[in-house]
Amino acid sequence: MKQHRIAVSCGEGFASGFLAGHLNIFAAQEGISDKVIFIRIPYMDLYEHQHEFDMAMILPHIEWKVKEDTKEYDIPLYIIPFKVIIKPRAADFVQDCADIMALARERGKGGLIRFPGEERTSEVTRLCSHAQWVAEHMDD
Repeated sequence: MKQHRIAVSCGEGFASGFLAGHLNIFAAQEGISDKVIFIRIPYMDLYEHQHEFDMAMILPHIEWKVKEDTKEYDIPLYIIPFKVIIKPRAADFVQDCADIMALARERGKGGLIRFPGEERTSEVTRLCSHAQWVAEHMDD
């Protein structure tokens, strides 16, 4: 089984380094570290190194940089909603990564990919993976 390499990016790498480190610890505790590794990389270095990763998860405080970036990425870029970071479970991040990569394959391109209804990350209220949140709200 392939171990997916997920870039975790922010401006200079402090917050992304903290999150990537914790997600790797949680992945080991959850028994899924053979499936995924989270690697911190500053956003300004991501384009040059994008082919080293399956996708990138971007911290929300630099969402504006991603929106203004005119480079064409081959990998999917996903802005992590603010609330999702509050309660990080590696399995939730892995699920979101798998779903974002599937959306990118459907669209046949990389770049910024969002879940339907999550165009404004500041308004997302879920504390779990997008798939779990959808499953829990199917009747709503």
